[in-house]
Amino acid sequence: MSVELSPMEAFQKYAALGPDFLTWLLMRVLDDDYPKPHSEPGLKIDIQGPLLFISEDGEARKVALAGDEVASAPEVMNTLRQGKKLIRAKIIFTAQEDSWGFTLDAQFFDLKSIKLPVPSIPDLNQYLQMRIEATMRLYSLVDEMFTDLFLPLRLDPEAWKEETGSWKRS
Repeated sequence: MSVELSPMEAFQKYAALGPDFLTWLLMRVLDDDYPKPHSEPGLKIDIQGPLLFISEDGEARKVALAGDEVASAPEVMNTLRQGKKLIRAKIIFTAQEDSWGFTLDAQFFDLKSIKLPVPSIPDLNQYLQMRIEATMRLYSLVDEMFTDLFLPLRLDPEAWKEETGSWKRS
């Protein structure tokens, strides 16, 4: 299911789903049960801290958890049980020999502090071209995970209720 929207239309329509997407990805990574993009079936995903959670209601609006291995800490599940959603995390994608590290700000779908695979090519033009291709591949992977893997689940009320219900029981 590919949604054919301009980048601005897509942002306006689905930006509010960013925290749901990042929370869903966190839970799937923790369960070691995340769907793989068709373009990269061997993709490995790791989520590291700092993690920033937010809630629209309640007294404690934001919760920040720090540390590389914080994603598996019991505080994460406690935070999710309180109804908070993950809005910022460091994500590492690994595919074959390539690795991308970036921080996803889910409220705005901003990819920040991107670390790309470093090609070992002495030619500057080829080096720059490979870096541009690596950036495009990263954006394509994030887009595919959101559009093709997450969005159909999120737009199905019954499936989404079942998915999020398991988070609160974990």
